[in-house]
Amino acid sequence: MKIKSRPEDFVVYEVADIAPEREGAFALYRLSKRGATTWDVVGDLARRLRLKARDIHYGGLKDRHAVSYQYVTIKHGPRKDIKGRNYLLEYLGQTRTPMSKAKLKGNFFRILVRDVETEGLEEEVRLVSRYGVANYFDEQRFGSARHGKGFAARELILGHYERALYLLLVEGSQYEMKRTEEFRECLRKNWPRVEACLELAPSPWERRLLEFIASHKPSKRTFKRALGLVDREYLLMLCHAYQAYIWNETVKLYLKRQGLRLYPVPYVMGEHLFYREVPEEVWPELSSRKIPLPSPRLELEPEIKDLMEEVLRREGISSLEKFRTLVKGAMFKTYPREVVVVPQRLNFEKKGKREVLLEFFLPKGSYATIVLKRLFLVPREAS
Repeated sequence: MKIKSRPEDFVVYEVADIAPEREGAFALYRLSKRGATTWDVVGDLARRLRLKARDIHYGGLKDRHAVSYQYVTIKHGPRKDIKGRNYLLEYLGQTRTPMSKAKLKGNFFRILVRDVETEGLEEEVRLVSRYGVANYFDEQRFGSARHGKGFAARELILGHYERALYLLLVEGSQYEMKRTEEFRECLRKNWPRVEACLELAPSPWERRLLEFIASHKPSKRTFKRALGLVDREYLLMLCHAYQAYIWNETVKLYLKRQGLRLYPVPYVMGEHLFYREVPEEVWPELSSRKIPLPSPRLELEPEIKDLMEEVLRREGISSLEKFRTLVKGAMFKTYPREVVVVPQRLNFEKKGKREVLLEFFLPKGSYATIVLKRLFLVPREAS
């Protein structure tokens, strides 16, 4: 299966409860971008408009390897279009309230999938339209851990502050990785003597953090205090990535306990387990089941708590109550997430022997790539 061979192969239209009003403090834009992440655009806008990144509001993060359309608001932003290297903000008008995740309803996808087997696809589309797919977080959520050396947030929980800093600065980046390659290579060679890398820091907060480390004796206390200088949005993103991994692993255990026939499909953090069909007596429970993301104050029913804590113990964390950090800003916010998502308006058109055009809608937080993996990478033999 090949997706995103060209950005135009993967088009995402954000659906949100926001529209121009007669007046308001926030300028509303439709952002169209190609070859850039939402974070890339926000960072560029903040520099150009001399704003803080948190003053630029959006609903969801969109991938670099796609053409995407989404809504953005800027308080007292310019009442005109804004064009960047890989993006265009089309000014729509003013609004009283900023764009946020709460206003996001979901995304409509139009995807050209190449190099796939089209025989039998009708049946797979029927099954997915009937039984949905396991609502896993996919690889886009785990860019900060793609290096395979672990999660910075796990090291925070375990109190390994230097290791956490190293992972988030050297092995990961909130920006396009090529842009920060020289900076990260400098840190890799000199860590923890970071003075030589100050001028390479890609953002003000990273420079301040390095200046702090350079002016203090290396110690656990120094590295813990340095973590307080990490950009809060980035820190929360790292925490959410680790929560997402724990959630994925918990869902796999839950699906196994339902007695479903499961098919492994590799991804960057291991493997997803997919089902093709669900017995009718199991479907009511499965289709209504929600599992919250891990958080220390969660009150879970015993079955789900046992599954989640089984995953945590594999990670070296003794219990859900220990899923916390002592670092300011490193929090594990929770919310219930559906175990199963059913794509809406799922249609396909064969464009050739091994090419298919797919269209469907997913609610916010769900991944189109998960639907594609279920349709094309799960074996099609009878259950």
